[in-house]
Amino acid sequence: MGALLLATVMSVGVASYGWQYRDEPTGRWFIALSLSAGGWSLFEAFYLLADAASVRLLWYVLVLVPAEATVFFTLLFALEIAGYEQWVSRRTAALFAVWPTLVIAGAATNALGVHTLLWESLSFSTTGGITTADVVYGPLFWVDIVYSYVAVGAALVALGIHCLRSRQIYRKQALLLFVAVLVPPIVGAVYLWTPFSPANPIAISFAATSSLLAIGLSRYRILDISPIARDLVIERMADPVIVVDRKGRLADTNPSARALFDVEPSSLGAPVADVFDAVAAEALETGGELRVVDDNDEARYFEVDRSAVTDGRDAVRGHLHILHDITERRVRERWFRALTENASDLIFVLDADGTVSYLSDSAAQTLGTDEDPSEVRSLARFLHPDDEDAAIETFREALARPDEDATAELRFRSSTRGWRVFSVRCRNLLDDPVVSGVVVNAHDVTDRRKHEQQLETFANVVSHDLRNPLNVAEGYLELVKEAERPDPDHVERIEAAHERMGEIITDVLALARGGTVDERETVSLDAVATEAWANVDTKSAALEVAESASFAADRTRLLQLFENLFRNSVEHAGDGVTVTVGATRDGFYVEDDGPGVPPEDRPKLFESGFTTAVDGTGFGLAIVRTIADAHDWSVGYEDAADAGARFVIRGVERAEDSVLESSSASSDDV
Repeated sequence: MGALLLATVMSVGVASYGWQYRDEPTGRWFIALSLSAGGWSLFEAFYLLADAASVRLLWYVLVLVPAEATVFFTLLFALEIAGYEQWVSRRTAALFAVWPTLVIAGAATNALGVHTLLWESLSFSTTGGITTADVVYGPLFWVDIVYSYVAVGAALVALGIHCLRSRQIYRKQALLLFVAVLVPPIVGAVYLWTPFSPANPIAISFAATSSLLAIGLSRYRILDISPIARDLVIERMADPVIVVDRKGRLADTNPSARALFDVEPSSLGAPVADVFDAVAAEALETGGELRVVDDNDEARYFEVDRSAVTDGRDAVRGHLHILHDITERRVRERWFRALTENASDLIFVLDADGTVSYLSDSAAQTLGTDEDPSEVRSLARFLHPDDEDAAIETFREALARPDEDATAELRFRSSTRGWRVFSVRCRNLLDDPVVSGVVVNAHDVTDRRKHEQQLETFANVVSHDLRNPLNVAEGYLELVKEAERPDPDHVERIEAAHERMGEIITDVLALARGGTVDERETVSLDAVATEAWANVDTKSAALEVAESASFAADRTRLLQLFENLFRNSVEHAGDGVTVTVGATRDGFYVEDDGPGVPPEDRPKLFESGFTTAVDGTGFGLAIVRTIADAHDWSVGYEDAADAGARFVIRGVERAEDSVLESSSASSDDV
């Protein structure tokens, strides 16, 4: 009696534990099986405790209800969990339930004396308070026995196949289910052969079945997912899957893994280091990235996703490795890297906090980073201090509006060319799993901005400076036309206006050439200076060449440079000025003995359009600067020793055979 009550309690307890899986088909069949087994044990207990013959007969018939249900639910649960869920539809369940229903109905009608198909005779006796039955079974009983063993046998076959097909690391779960279902039919067979208990021991045997199922639920979580379904998913995965047990031995592989690594079935159980090469074995041990050369001698790249396989006690029983093919991603990354490394634009990728996560080679070379590009974490030290606020605002705008590009013009310091203006475009790709950052593309627009300024200057000249002498010429031309005898002074004024326009056009054309030079040749400082002096109306001014040197330059443009410096000295220092040209260690200078340049005018000396002369164009020194820039030289202003103006050109590389010459040549008479 105690055994029956224990079996009842254990079965109900297992059913309550499995209640959390009631939304799953496997869970529902499991709960029904456990409750049926518990009901069978409970009804057997009531039958044994009955003292009246009619009550005994009632419980004898009622016991068949949970007994038949237990066999019915055992079959359905086994088919579901073994992966044969297509056999567990409502139609097949109804079909399987036909026979149990007939048996239960047959028992009821047999008890009423309608027939003797289940038992031909039945009598009860009580010994020690326990009811026993003396029964002669009818043909329907033996048919039901055959049906029950066929049904349970089918369940065992399904679970046996499930056990054999299960991966090694999951085989204990499958074997546990098989044994749990096997116990009751073995006990029943022994009891039919040799009755050894007044109570039906099959009901009591469900105590052992419930114990095994409880272990399966708590330790192996047998209802979490259908293992066969899981195995089928792994078998059909395109990604290679490798299972390694806790001792580092190969436990299983799917077809993709076997094809990739040429793994033989006999390798199962062998140490991983013996099955795979050292690189692959290390990747399986630590995770990360793995490079594999396939049968076509093509490199394929895999990202190893390594996860622990645990049992119900959270003990690690092995590791599951899924190899995600990232070859296409690597190809795209190499293409992108080649594109960015060979691009002239500066390309950065910033994290959400503004930290640099990527710096293109072009950016590293332009900015002249001392450390490895991958170590650069901030752009602040390359950015012009006055542009920091604009840079921060642009970055915040990109974060706030991920669907739009944020743009700005910022100055970055070039390691070889100083401060340069860049057109910056920011694109927020923080949500992109590949980029995960804000992409910044910076295009150098310094030269374009200079050309735009030159065009603006040209437009101003055409609209203003050139129009003034043109208006003068037109006015005097009208006077000449109206007069019977033209006034010579009017003609001279027209001529002067045309000369003025010619000067302006020459200057504008020189400025429009911008930073371009033709082929360079070796020139002599004194020869070019003397030739340029002859091209300028220097009146009574004098030229002296203190020291000479030879260097490579575009001769025509160098003549323009000297002509504009000489003209500037004569216009601002007067007709009697003395202009001195001389070589320095890294260039040359042009100075005069005039009054020099007031301090307040010096910052604007080389700006286009700036002049202190009444009839000046303001282009002369701007032309000097553009010609110097075109040669990669620099030009600056200094006070001369005798308080005059001194313009110094630096960055000039001398010819190998160049020597300093003290000529003190005078060109007063040129």
